[in-house]
Amino acid sequence: MTFADLRGRGAGAFEPPRALYLHVPFCSTRCAYCDFHSFGAGASSPAQRAAYADALVVRAGELVDAFSDRVDTVFIGGGTPTALEDEAFGTLLAGVAAICARKGHSPPLEWSVEANPESLTPAKLSMMAAAGVTRLSIGVQSMDDAELRTLGRGARHADNMRAMELALRSGLAVSADLMTALPRPTSGGAAPASSLEATALALAASGVGHLSIYDLVVEEGTRVAELLERGELRRADEDSSLRERTAAEAALKRLGFGRYEVSNYALPGSECAHNQAYWSMRSYLGAGSGAVSTLIVADSAAASALGARGGLSLRVEEGRNLGAWLEDPDAAAETTWISAKDSAFEMAMMGLRTARGLDLRRFGARFGAFLGEAEPGGKAPRLFAPAIERWKDRFTEADGFLRLDGEGLDLLNPILVDLLSAMDSWA
Repeated sequence: MTFADLRGRGAGAFEPPRALYLHVPFCSTRCAYCDFHSFGAGASSPAQRAAYADALVVRAGELVDAFSDRVDTVFIGGGTPTALEDEAFGTLLAGVAAICARKGHSPPLEWSVEANPESLTPAKLSMMAAAGVTRLSIGVQSMDDAELRTLGRGARHADNMRAMELALRSGLAVSADLMTALPRPTSGGAAPASSLEATALALAASGVGHLSIYDLVVEEGTRVAELLERGELRRADEDSSLRERTAAEAALKRLGFGRYEVSNYALPGSECAHNQAYWSMRSYLGAGSGAVSTLIVADSAAASALGARGGLSLRVEEGRNLGAWLEDPDAAAETTWISAKDSAFEMAMMGLRTARGLDLRRFGARFGAFLGEAEPGGKAPRLFAPAIERWKDRFTEADGFLRLDGEGLDLLNPILVDLLSAMDSWA
């Protein structure tokens, strides 16, 4: 069955997705650490970017009309959406607003757009405010010029400051991305102290209500990986990186920020609502080359008629060949049915990333029959017992949720390895 056929027949088989992501795979420059699906300015033309914006609106509308009953949250990410020319950017915003209007919210309850400092302009901010965008996510990464050079960023401290001042005057809620665990040059004497804590404090004090702090993961094939291989950079020390993150977290806590997910900190009420769809493993739609949708099965019989063969969710990858996607997004899409066991692990993995934790009632409703639980509900399944016992000082179970404490969030990966091992007994 082609994805076009599934779009025509599959709506009733799935929980209606109410979160919509749109991927814009263009950037002004390509960062030294980046392995995302994106292209630097020289790899595409203004005409191609304009054509992509047009096609992205059409594709998002097709997916929403096929599967969704309403759109509550929108996230336009990339790449760098603000790298689009003003006309193409305006086309994209107007198209999204129209899709949401016919599906129940105009504008959506939360509408985020990613931006990089060098491509954020007063004109684009005015366009976003007029369209109904509510939230701006700015890729700051660092306020230190040496760190920004190591990361291959197109912006410097002055560019970041200019962008943040513009954003904070716009009336939009502002989030900033920062990076830690950065590699350091091997030449030039002792490595300078990390700027993470000072940067986080400065941004929070300026009026930013949300910060995402990500450990840099060195991906094969990136410029950073090449420099590490050649000995021009040295990897960050894990203990030092944890200390700098812990210091930044403590400083943010004093300002009222809470860690509500492994990498995300917010003032109360400033949490990203869109990302909750991912972390709770609810259906969500992704439109655009390189985007991903996950559709959660609501009716097993209907899903079986579509070829699910027992799968409990459907993963749709839109395809990373930009030309092929522009020619025919349905043909470029790849679909995979996710088994009950893999769906269960995904839900546990994503839920445990958050301070809220894994929703055990929802987990039991979805997987209790497969686990042989007589009364699936708000209790951790017996299957998880070995992992929970090993990490019992990190886990708590209350109010129908299984959650990790702060130290448990820092140790998430080894905990998940043990959880997956415990699930080996799944029949």
